Amino acid sequence: MDIRIAIAAFEAVDNGSASVSHVCQQLGISRDTFYRYRRRLEAEGFPGLLPRSTRPRSSPGQTPPEMVELIVAKRAALEKDGWDYGARSIHSRLKRAGIDVPSARTVHRVLVRVGLIEPQPAKRPRSSFKRFEHPAPNACWQLDGTEWALADQSEACILRLTDDHARMILASRAAPAENTLEAWALVEAALARHGRPVMLLSDGGSAFTSRRTTGGISVFEQRLRALGINPVVSSPRHPQTCGKKERDWQPLKRWLAAHPPATTLAELQGLLDAYDVMFNTDRPHQGINGATPAERYAASAKAVPAPGPLAPPVSHSERQVRASGRVDLGNRFSVCLGHEWTGATVTVVRDDLDVAILHEGQLIKRLTIDTSRKSQPSGLKRGRPPKALVSEQS
Repeated sequence: MDIRIAIAAFEAVDNGSASVSHVCQQLGISRDTFYRYRRRLEAEGFPGLLPRSTRPRSSPGQTPPEMVELIVAKRAALEKDGWDYGARSIHSRLKRAGIDVPSARTVHRVLVRVGLIEPQPAKRPRSSFKRFEHPAPNACWQLDGTEWALADQSEACILRLTDDHARMILASRAAPAENTLEAWALVEAALARHGRPVMLLSDGGSAFTSRRTTGGISVFEQRLRALGINPVVSSPRHPQTCGKKERDWQPLKRWLAAHPPATTLAELQGLLDAYDVMFNTDRPHQGINGATPAERYAASAKAVPAPGPLAPPVSHSERQVRASGRVDLGNRFSVCLGHEWTGATVTVVRDDLDVAILHEGQLIKRLTIDTSRKSQPSGLKRGRPPKALVSEQS
């Protein structure tokens, strides 16, 4: 209320020039408000007419100080140990410990109030995101590797297999580099512990596949198919396919950074083994409604893979004939088409060892690869290339 208007109204009522009802109607206040301000003016003078806080004298629903101290202490402990220490993580940890903790949103407000979190603008709600996950354990395993430095700053590689449905770490391996030998050793360890998956998803790293280099099937993929496991390679420049696996590296690296650095691969392996146990059995996972990965993995029956070996897939690749007249067939196999085909672009279609070579839709050669020799016999009569090819070369 404006002080000058209030004083004028009180004077008008005192000298009889206006009634209380008329003044209240003009000011848009109730008679109770009029008399309350008048009592304040008489008791306190002009300061009594200034606006006052509407905050209640007590807040029965406010988080008790003991709970605030517990939330702050839990956050500090999680941060020290290298674990997630956001409001949802604190809430899940305390709840699993049997503590009657308020909601995660209330935990967030507590952290803001004590100055441990800066308020941020409203973000897109989590419920609006559509997550995809396979319906059962062992339906899909995800394989990936990341670099990590030892204490002397020498580079090491961490390889990991994760179950897509349960987010459980199936096996981790500290390796000198990301190669097929180390990747297969990791797969063998996971198979011995958890059985066979239906499919194994990886990126296009040369340790896992040769589809983006030679275009054939790598030794790693051949071994998977021999066990009835379907190897799947994510599309290039499409990180969403392996998004959960890429996100999975963040908590591991934060945890490793909170501990003394490993000096050898054996020490790094020990840290990985310890982390895997805690991650799978003790850490509530926000992506699976606060359950631990081990609980989610054991909650339903495992998916059943193919009973026997899988046939190699049919592959199509565009290849340019080399100056020698030879064209690559994949897996280091090649065949000579003749010098007249030098520079031509042909289509190589492979169904395991059966190969068809086409040019502009016309079949120019068929053969079955002899695995005992890298250079396949030609068997083609030499001759002039097609007119279309001659015009291309000219």
